[in-house]
Amino acid sequence: MSTPLHVIFWRHAEAEDVEANAGTAADLRRALTRQGRRDASRIAAWIKAHVPKPWVVCASPALRAQQTAMALVDYPMEDARLGPERGVDDLMAVIADHQDSHSALVLCGHQPTMGSAALRWLAGCDGPFSLRKGGLIWVAERQREGSTTRILRACVSAELLD
Repeated sequence: MSTPLHVIFWRHAEAEDVEANAGTAADLRRALTRQGRRDASRIAAWIKAHVPKPWVVCASPALRAQQTAMALVDYPMEDARLGPERGVDDLMAVIADHQDSHSALVLCGHQPTMGSAALRWLAGCDGPFSLRKGGLIWVAERQREGSTTRILRACVSAELLD
């Protein structure tokens, strides 16, 4: 039996609004709100208390995702494949790159990709799946006797931690 890979799909916390036609650069500069910083900190504390180490933490280049991930580690790995305009296949490629790490892979990104990717990773199906701002889905993958099993370990949102 091999060591499980733990994949945490973490949606960035609440961020400042931007005008609809402000453009991509303005969207990427959106910072967390005060509530977003608080929620990111609470979820990070939960991850520290429950998810086994070592961690690899990857985040979208968007400021709001970087700030969310920085509640957990000082220097998350920036990965453009987690950006707001990217899709589920891009996110699956990030997981594939870390498949043999036998650790926890924390991915911090955006909806709708994070929810849909978590659904595909867990159940193997494609479709919309909503993940609350700042929330996470934790899936563990185990290899046993040539078979892969994925287990839902937790779904957590900041308001559940009150």
